[in-house]
Amino acid sequence: MTLPDAVRDELLARWREPHRHYHGESHLRFGLAVLDELGAGDLERITFWCHDAVHTNTTPDDERASAALTRQLLAGHLAEETLREVERLVLLTATHAPRPGDARGALVCDADLAALGLPWERYAANTVAIRAELPDVTDDAWRTGRAAVLRTLLGLPRLFHTDLAAARWEVPARANLRRELRGLGA
Repeated sequence: MTLPDAVRDELLARWREPHRHYHGESHLRFGLAVLDELGAGDLERITFWCHDAVHTNTTPDDERASAALTRQLLAGHLAEETLREVERLVLLTATHAPRPGDARGALVCDADLAALGLPWERYAANTVAIRAELPDVTDDAWRTGRAAVLRTLLGLPRLFHTDLAAARWEVPARANLRRELRGLGA
């Protein structure tokens, strides 16, 4: 199961939109590589192509719009049951909270969050890129909102849902989140 060329081209054009500094093509390619590392299949890869197809920094509206676009682009190319599963997985990236036993959801969510466990320099560069996607947010509002996100993530019992992702990225991700939170003065 692969994306039709026209669908791939449409999605790639969206990933390359100029307002995307973090949620752009490099995030797509990184996530696809992580899915390969985690042993994911084509369905999870197609989901990752679609999960940020619409990106305006408005969760969960972006995920809903991405799921709707997924249906529009892939109807007729995927069986209805498969298309519904891709839509479900796209929507799951709004919360990154798959249910126990949801192997596909765990893979997609872990690929989306894997960058949290990168070496500090890359993590920090990603944070700068995320900040650049919010030019209308004041610095004070950014610090307050970002600190809340970091605290929420740190409060989770586990950031990653697959054992492999947890073994690779849980410890460095938590260290990065704590370090960034300290840097925000929170």
